[in-house]
Amino acid sequence: MQFKTNQLFLWTLLALCPLSTVSQTLPGNLSTSPPRKPMDSALPLHPANDAFELRGTKGYFWTPAQYLEEIPILKSYGMNFLATCYGSFFRDYTFKEGHNDWWVEMDAGLKREWQQVIHSCRENGINFCFGTNPMLYSSRPLDTGREEDFDRLLKLYRWFQEQGVEWFYLALDDLHLHKGMRVDGKGQSLFTNKLYKALLQHDPSCKMIFCPTWYWGSTMKNPDRRAYLEEVAEFLRKDILTFWTGNDVVSTTVTTADAAAYREAIGHELILWDNYPVNDFHNTLNIGPLTGRDPELCNVILGIMANPMRDNRMNRLPLYTMAEYMNGPGSYSPEESIVRAIRTIAWTESGQEALNSLVRLYPGGLASGYTSTKYSVIRKEFERLLNDDRTAAKQLVEDLTRMLSLFNNAFPKTYGDTKNVISNDLKWMNKQLSK
Repeated sequence: MQFKTNQLFLWTLLALCPLSTVSQTLPGNLSTSPPRKPMDSALPLHPANDAFELRGTKGYFWTPAQYLEEIPILKSYGMNFLATCYGSFFRDYTFKEGHNDWWVEMDAGLKREWQQVIHSCRENGINFCFGTNPMLYSSRPLDTGREEDFDRLLKLYRWFQEQGVEWFYLALDDLHLHKGMRVDGKGQSLFTNKLYKALLQHDPSCKMIFCPTWYWGSTMKNPDRRAYLEEVAEFLRKDILTFWTGNDVVSTTVTTADAAAYREAIGHELILWDNYPVNDFHNTLNIGPLTGRDPELCNVILGIMANPMRDNRMNRLPLYTMAEYMNGPGSYSPEESIVRAIRTIAWTESGQEALNSLVRLYPGGLASGYTSTKYSVIRKEFERLLNDDRTAAKQLVEDLTRMLSLFNNAFPKTYGDTKNVISNDLKWMNKQLSK
């Protein structure tokens, strides 16, 4: 069985290229190179050494324990940036309306856990970045004109600053999805300026990143979006960086020209918030390598922050490929990188075989040309086969069953979220076959 894709037949490469023939040495000593020193200014010059200045990821509703697990991994991958997910501060780490209690002070136990994360980042040369969205999924969305709300939010940021944190972001993304919520570029900008000014008074070296409501696209044909970006360009402090996700929320390609166009429109330096391999709690997996990123992108944007899957351990596989791109975009090869990633993560032959099969069956939406975090490559392929060739559809179920068995045997105590996705896919496929 072979999937149809728009860009890469990476599963074919993996099937034809025995893992034993691939060198275990990472190009550019990626696994052992020391992380870069923190930047000295809010608007540094772009590097001239074929690498992004900021290279990292955020969590995805991760617990502090999950962040702690990933910090040594980031260091070994040559990354230097780790941002919190605002979902990590939602009630019960759940993505539900009303679970964002941003104004409630953390209890002592949770503060100790975050202190451990911050300390570990410092020890490993990783820039820890705290941020939140005080408007999304909250029963009490932030009012940018209310002084009490400003004081409560500043108190949260101040606590992290008192722990030695120098990097911060404020996300006001996706507000257009909430009925009746006003999207005010000027008001957002002035509020962010005020927050940043207060943080600078405590630490003049701190940095701020702003995630706008309209955080994707290169040209703004929509007049409301264009007016919003013009207000941000005019009123947001020039030393505040901005997040951008490419032409789409999930972008199959990110070009230098598109980045330059958005940068010009918003009038600020950019960090690519790359929505890969995130699956937003949907029953799907994005395991394949990063594809479609311009090798010269580091000339116009400051850095990249990957948006991961909930399963932080499985996330290491595609994140490895993103790290290779971030450290050397000009020489990056997705096909070669994913093979090295498998060898790095799985040290046994059975583990490598299981991951090899997993990548072929779950290559991810980028390789298939889809821009939705809920898109399932394997379910789409199953539906196609069920319509065209029922025997082939049954064979896919057999292949997936065999792969899950391999996976369980190779990794009996890890990757629980990933195993659940595969099991759910099998249940769904068998249900379709029984109709």
